[in-house]
Amino acid sequence: MHETVDIAIVGAGLSGLQAALDVYRAGRSFVILEARDQVGGKTLTVRRPDGKGNQELGPAWINDTNQSRIWAYVKRFGLTPVTQNIQGTVACEDEDGSWHSFPYGSLPEFGETEKANLVMIRDRIEALAADPATFKEPNRSKYDALSLEQLIRSSGGSNRAVQVARLWCHGMFGQEPWEISSLAFLEVSRSGLGISNIRSDDKHGAQYLRLKEGTSALAQGIYLLLPPGSVRLNTPVTAIVKKTSESGEGYIVSTPHGIVTAARVIVSVPGTTYKNMHFDPPLPPQRKLYTTATRYGLYVKFLLLFKTPFWRRNGGCGLAQSFRGPISIVRDTSVDDEDNYALTCFIGAAPGRKWYALGEKEREGAALRQLSHLFQTPLAEVQGEFIGSLTSPWMEERWAGFGCPFSMPAPGGLSGTVDGQIATEAAGGVFFVGTESTDHWRGYMEGALESGERGAAQALEGLKTTSKL
Repeated sequence: MHETVDIAIVGAGLSGLQAALDVYRAGRSFVILEARDQVGGKTLTVRRPDGKGNQELGPAWINDTNQSRIWAYVKRFGLTPVTQNIQGTVACEDEDGSWHSFPYGSLPEFGETEKANLVMIRDRIEALAADPATFKEPNRSKYDALSLEQLIRSSGGSNRAVQVARLWCHGMFGQEPWEISSLAFLEVSRSGLGISNIRSDDKHGAQYLRLKEGTSALAQGIYLLLPPGSVRLNTPVTAIVKKTSESGEGYIVSTPHGIVTAARVIVSVPGTTYKNMHFDPPLPPQRKLYTTATRYGLYVKFLLLFKTPFWRRNGGCGLAQSFRGPISIVRDTSVDDEDNYALTCFIGAAPGRKWYALGEKEREGAALRQLSHLFQTPLAEVQGEFIGSLTSPWMEERWAGFGCPFSMPAPGGLSGTVDGQIATEAAGGVFFVGTESTDHWRGYMEGALESGERGAAQALEGLKTTSKL
């Protein structure tokens, strides 16, 4: 393989596909080089073994009010939204194993003093994320030097507030609040319209809707809008090298199957996988620092399939949270009209490590025992309803960077950057996109699409004086 195009795109996730579509619409030549044997990146819809509908091992949730790009594709492709169930109570398991439930939309029953402190810390996080001054110097360096736990404690947060922050971090990153930069957390919060909105399953919230056909249908739909033959599967990029000739500057993009010569390159893969590629010239110092300072935690989506939604029989909506683990958060991902009943369990960080070292049957047993307690249902009944399990593959997947959903920097990891730099900074004619490279719904599919649009616009601007196809 040796071909010449205007723009080479590395990665066929949602951001890469969106960038390609915009380049194609602009009349420029392009090729997508994808390491996997399928498009979609971390979108991964799987059919249940019993044929009763789909479940998601990758991103699952969208909404129809503040994620306009995703919603436009849902309508264009005729996909079927499923509203997240919030009718009923939320189960809460404390660190000592004690249990209670509370109505969705209210706070757990922790006592008035603890609840007041939680509200104060939540409002403090919301206010910081909404304040532009937070992300400019001198505050930028101040908050980057603090972990999220340090920010909470320095703001008067109680031990319970730190526990709640652990749940946030387990469900969002698979990390602990003492492992991540508080500035990075505030950037993520800002991008999703606030931490309350990010954690919400209600209208406007990040977990409001799912898709019956699955989120892989979004990637497949965009792929089918591209010209045939424009995506090269099983083609990992090994090097991106700048070359100068009489005709101008360009890039040699190397793969095991040959090379692509391009005037511009759009890199649409997680920053943790940049180490799989040789860059010449090297990455800019701040991007290199960021990509080496960010890391994944332990993050597993463990889906348990059932014959009936037994958790509803005691009035539960299927949402649960645990300060003990190994499961930190549970959500009902059923599609009732297909008899597709399932609970998606988020297992990560410190509570999940011992569980992750178990064999398949031991993992299932531990999860079923915890669900029995969370939903106050006899274990024998839960076991009788159980059909099987599905496990997200990202911790073992090289092209994902061995993690999911996206990496986060430790304290100091954003040192020397300015607001928006990581999301938009180019390296000459190389542009970086992906769900981590956006200040709009970072870590979500909407953010991936936005970054793809931005990266394409940047690359096309650099080509404004060249001839079109």
